[in-house]
Amino acid sequence: MNKLFEIIYWVKIFLSPFIIFLFIALAIYFSNEELLWISILLSIIGLVLGIVYAERIRKKHGTTQYMGKIYNTDDISDYNEIIDGKKND
Repeated sequence: MNKLFEIIYWVKIFLSPFIIFLFIALAIYFSNEELLWISILLSIIGLVLGIVYAERIRKKHGTTQYMGKIYNTDDISDYNEIIDGKKND
């Protein structure tokens, strides 16, 4: 079961740079269809960067540990913390 979560989180990490480059490539392609080669090149760059990024995270931290840190962030606990922060300034 742990291996399944590792795979799912790896794909999520991979998709973040890939989707960004894919949207840029699609925007370029739809603006000018003659620039298809640039769109394909950007998609391949996004694919490679996504794989490299996901593998680096997997080897350095582990995908479940990395995603666990992201999902458990508490930037602001409650409204009182905001009010207390303004009074101290």
